[in-house]
Amino acid sequence: MKILVDENIPAAEACFSQFGDVRQVNGRQLKNTDIGDAEVLIVRSVTKVNQTLLAGTGVRFVGSTTIGTDHLDLAYLASSGIKVCNAPGSNAESVVDYVISSICHCDDLLERLLAGEPVGIVGYGNVGQRLGRRLSALGIKWRAYDPLLNQAQFSVLTSLEEVVNSSLLCLHAPLTHDGEFPSYHMLSADQLAAMPSNAVLLNAGRGEVVATEVLLALIDQRPDISLVLDVWEGEPNFPASLASRCRIATPHIAGYSADGKLTGLRMVATELADFLGLDLKPFAIPDNMTETAPLSCEGIDEAGFVRHAVLSVYDVAADDARFRQIIGSNVRGEAFDLLRKNYPSRRELAFSALTTANPKFTTLLSTLQSGH
Repeated sequence: MKILVDENIPAAEACFSQFGDVRQVNGRQLKNTDIGDAEVLIVRSVTKVNQTLLAGTGVRFVGSTTIGTDHLDLAYLASSGIKVCNAPGSNAESVVDYVISSICHCDDLLERLLAGEPVGIVGYGNVGQRLGRRLSALGIKWRAYDPLLNQAQFSVLTSLEEVVNSSLLCLHAPLTHDGEFPSYHMLSADQLAAMPSNAVLLNAGRGEVVATEVLLALIDQRPDISLVLDVWEGEPNFPASLASRCRIATPHIAGYSADGKLTGLRMVATELADFLGLDLKPFAIPDNMTETAPLSCEGIDEAGFVRHAVLSVYDVAADDARFRQIIGSNVRGEAFDLLRKNYPSRRELAFSALTTANPKFTTLLSTLQSGH
């Protein structure tokens, strides 16, 4: 069996070689003529899997190691009898770590949230729910908006207007273009201008949820609002005019923890094994994806301790610094993809060896890592 695997999925060759011959490909540039006699295609969100890509090929299984499906033409795949799977929730904790790290870096936002100012969450799926649990564990107030869910079943759901009226607004909605509540360009500059003074807008979902022009207009209208953006319209050719005006700007890496990648890989590999009537066998994993170094955390108060613990494990400022080096590049798209391809191994808070000698922070450390 011939298996095509995106070259940027770590440990994929070791994992999928138990099922057949693995060939690594550039997922962004993959074309129909590259498929050859492959029967299995393993991708990330950068590959548009549709009739154009697969027509006339022998592909019968498509697996995406990412949580979203907007890059997959599910209707075409179903009508063609092609088995398809993704990895919902696999990198949700990684995205939550990104949010918490960003909170720690945005001036006094952490102190304000711990003092009672609320967080608003748009999209209450895998990421939104886990973010809510982590915030609750820290004692931070929050509310969520998701019109696709039954509000009677989720007491935290409220109106979009109330959610927007938050000191931190986090966008985690999947990208949809149709239905009663499409998320494509769902927020206007006027809606976002209703955010409180010195608010922060964070998008680690899909760049197309808010138009680039809307965000630029928002900054002009409300310069006190800070933008934290990990996703962009037109990726990989992100808008430099917007990136240069962000408080924090990163190249779509919020979910790029080693733990999230391995979880997604195992989820898809398990589906493929079931599809083939086989068992998934253990496979080699690079040491840098599993190693942890003991980290001692201290602080004079709750905010100081949280900031020290979080940034000891994952400091989003390093990603922001690398990204800013390519904003003025003449080949932004290529540079964007290279940052993602060469992204350093990052562990999630939950899998990090954090300790504290201060007994008053022991419970806080546990809740920070587990979200309970």
